[in-house]
Amino acid sequence: MPEIRVVNFSKHFGKVRAVDNVSFDVKDGEFVALLGPSGCGKTTTLLTLAGIYKPTSGEIYFDDQLMNNVPPKYRNISMVFQNYALYPHMTVFENIAFPLKAKKMSKEEIEKKVLEVTKKLMIDKLLDRKPMQISGGQQQRVALARALVKEPAVLLFDEPLSNLDAKLRMMMRAEIKKLQSDLGITSVYVTHDQAEAMTMASRIAVFSMGKLVQYGTPDEIYNEPKNMFVAAFIGNPPMNFMENFKVQSKDGELFATRGDIMVKLPPKAKEVKFEKTEGLVLGFRPEHCKIAKKEVENSIPANVYVLEPLGRDLIVNLKVKGVGGESELIKIFAEPGMNFEIEEKVYIIPDPEKLHLFDPETEETIL
Repeated sequence: MPEIRVVNFSKHFGKVRAVDNVSFDVKDGEFVALLGPSGCGKTTTLLTLAGIYKPTSGEIYFDDQLMNNVPPKYRNISMVFQNYALYPHMTVFENIAFPLKAKKMSKEEIEKKVLEVTKKLMIDKLLDRKPMQISGGQQQRVALARALVKEPAVLLFDEPLSNLDAKLRMMMRAEIKKLQSDLGITSVYVTHDQAEAMTMASRIAVFSMGKLVQYGTPDEIYNEPKNMFVAAFIGNPPMNFMENFKVQSKDGELFATRGDIMVKLPPKAKEVKFEKTEGLVLGFRPEHCKIAKKEVENSIPANVYVLEPLGRDLIVNLKVKGVGGESELIKIFAEPGMNFEIEEKVYIIPDPEKLHLFDPETEETIL
């Protein structure tokens, strides 16, 4: 399977810069997700890998072969689309066999390959049915089987699970991940759903406004976001942000302070050369702190605003008094067994090892 290299790739549509100077690689057999909101450039990048678009500038390589001007039919790729793109008048068998018939393979060989791939996807009992006679999840498996039966070197997914219900999406996430791992096909998966990217991909390319803002493993993206966009986009609920903090030293330790609030920063903060020590944004994830009923050191006073019970978990929405009298809304996962009253005064205790600081102007991480 080829390694994909995208080097200084840009794609412009008139004055619109859909993708702007993006570089990344996909290793042989790796599963990479392109993640970001609508209009960020991820699908444009995928369609350029497929050969449907040509780069305005930059290069696309499969191994060492430059692919910029290679037509799609010579790239040995398969695509799985959001809307399945099945032929309604054909049976499941005929839909899956279609790319093999186009290669003019023998009837016996076509039947053998179709049976092999449909057994892996557990749709071998549906071969005589039409697409409208099977469920959405089964239709997606048919589309996947049609892509796999060609034995492609590269598999491209364009938001393939968007049309499925939540339960089916979770099942298909696991199935696609296992199948890709077993087959070892180099795969690129476009999605706006961070849960899909985090659970399926070995590495994630986070896009925003046509630029690649961070590329790394799910753990790196989650625990070491490079900027506030990534910190807010990854995680559910997203990271909490509190504004206008100062960095101050006390007894050899560094603290983030605002008014009466003093929160200890992680030891790595001592290694940072702070160009700015005031007006900073403090960030922490809902699961990286605790709630206390009594005031303790390194805590932030707050009032209970609303409760969101999720069965196993309870999200407590808290109001913290901000600068100028305005309140900031903070979301925290409560520990099991804790009960709260609306407007009750509590104290947030962030984990110092998990705190983040951001520059409010560049929105880049400081730690």
